Amino acid sequence: MFTALVLSLLVLGLAWANGANDVAKGVATLAGSGIVNARRAVAWGSICTLLGGCAAVLWGGALVSTFSDGFLQSGFPISMGFVGGVVTGATVWVVLATRLGLPVSTTHALLGGVVGAALFLAGPAGLHTAAVTNKALLPLLLSPVIAIGLCWLLLLGARYVERKIPAWSPGCCDKEAWQKNPYLCADNAGQLPLPLVQKIWVGLHWLSSGVTSFARGLNDVPKISAFLILVVALTPGLPLAVSQQQAVWPIMAVTLMMMCGSLWGGYRVLQVLAHRVTAMDARNGLAANVGTSFLVLAATPLGLPVSTTHVSTGSLMGVRWADGARPNQRDALKLILFGWVITLPLAALMAAASLWLMRIFTGDGV
Repeated sequence: MFTALVLSLLVLGLAWANGANDVAKGVATLAGSGIVNARRAVAWGSICTLLGGCAAVLWGGALVSTFSDGFLQSGFPISMGFVGGVVTGATVWVVLATRLGLPVSTTHALLGGVVGAALFLAGPAGLHTAAVTNKALLPLLLSPVIAIGLCWLLLLGARYVERKIPAWSPGCCDKEAWQKNPYLCADNAGQLPLPLVQKIWVGLHWLSSGVTSFARGLNDVPKISAFLILVVALTPGLPLAVSQQQAVWPIMAVTLMMMCGSLWGGYRVLQVLAHRVTAMDARNGLAANVGTSFLVLAATPLGLPVSTTHVSTGSLMGVRWADGARPNQRDALKLILFGWVITLPLAALMAAASLWLMRIFTGDGV
């Protein structure tokens, strides 16, 4: 029981770290476009993530199954040691990346943990290579590319709408104020309240940001919950054959910890995504959110573990390239790409190292 308690706390710690690192992916456009300050953006993202996690009780079953045993060969001996290795590798890396303000993928980290732990315990024969490739690596690699193209198309449509919005010109008003309300440059701006069209525009941005955070919770909660469910199933003496109904409390526990992590530590990564990928306003922020939420929501019922980190950053890249933005000294794209490349192998190495240490200190085969 002590081992089960430690592993449960470790899984919940990963959920906390995921919240701190990932909440920015849904609300970076709100803060980056100046619609709202960082604190309110994080609070909004945390609430919508909570709702997405609750929805995972109904719609997250395919992802729970994928991360429970979908990447392993039939007959692989899933043990407490295996679960501990996977979660330790993912948690250590996500916590470290969050402290550094580096947006990384918890999905990638968990996949790396599964690969590293399985290779350590059983070698290549323990992995279901086709499932790892088709259900994880391909979606993870293709989703950012699709997000870039989708946001490009959305921005073309936004520019058509934008022709009806007053353009900024020097002297008409402050440019930052115009980004929040373009109608300040209208001829009769002094007599008009915030126009209905602009209210709708800002409202859609809030809605799209909320849907993106909802989609993140819906896609990420089942991946982490799968390991808490495994801990319950592997604990001797617990009268639980984990069914969909009995998986409710692990999913809700992960959801609550993820929301708490978001509220506690979501600001470091937010500053990077909101201000160091591309300049944003209500128009391109809305396009980025719509692209991200569409792809993540479409992938979840199919059991495809796309990374909200990769998709949202791909959407921001699409915005940047569509706008023709040039690199600058504070550009975070190199940092983000570096995180993409090293997350999986580092998490795999950390998972294998944790199992090696367990074997040394416990003296058994974990």
